[in-house]
Amino acid sequence: MRTLLSYCKYVENSKILEFGSNKEVFNYATNNLRSTLRKQFTDSLQIVIEEAEDKIDTFKLTNQSLTTWDDYWVNSETGLITDPMIIDMNLQRNSLIYVNMNTPRLGLKTLNLEGNNTLEHLYIHESPALERLDISFCTSLKYVSLGINRSIKELIARDCNMSPLAMEQLLRDFAPVYTSSANVRGVGMFRKQHSTVLDLRGNTIDWSNRRIASKIRLLLTNNWVVKWDNNPPSDIIPPSMYGVFVESRVEI
Repeated sequence: MRTLLSYCKYVENSKILEFGSNKEVFNYATNNLRSTLRKQFTDSLQIVIEEAEDKIDTFKLTNQSLTTWDDYWVNSETGLITDPMIIDMNLQRNSLIYVNMNTPRLGLKTLNLEGNNTLEHLYIHESPALERLDISFCTSLKYVSLGINRSIKELIARDCNMSPLAMEQLLRDFAPVYTSSANVRGVGMFRKQHSTVLDLRGNTIDWSNRRIASKIRLLLTNNWVVKWDNNPPSDIIPPSMYGVFVESRVEI
């Protein structure tokens, strides 16, 4: 048994749904967790997780007035910063301004930040197992650093309304190593199944930006699904290159 502690900020004097004052038990498939969320000061929260295993299948903290997420977890017995070994982290629809994960998260496979429309900065330094990142509806993004992560298979950035600079930053740090032969399955013009996808629908892609265009072209060459709203000029990416690889909002 180990007890993990973490802290985060929230909008001062806002209402927070606290839980765990009576040591509620949350049962998961492989873990029995005892969790507590309570106010510490007028603008900060304390999160306590007592767990019986070495990993946490799912951590979900959504629809709260959280403003910052520094992903630091402390082992209460040793007082040392530790990797909580969370596999699926869901921080949807909070009020986050920044998310900072600058220490190794070796077990993290999915990170869901959808709906944090105040999120400006995202840092993910070292999550080598990360396969899916969802930043949809994060309409205030200014800076995204994906660090040295190379396992991402799904990057979902729908309806972010990203500036060309923010999109360039996102794609610059996005270094996929996977190709996906499964993406050619199916009959007809557009694929029905895929295992690797970059979803940029709801953003205006600046195809004159060579860094953006070249990264998307690289993904198409490696058989990724790329979803967009505004098609590229044929002299940048010819239709023959993406005719069977792309879905747009209208086409699905």
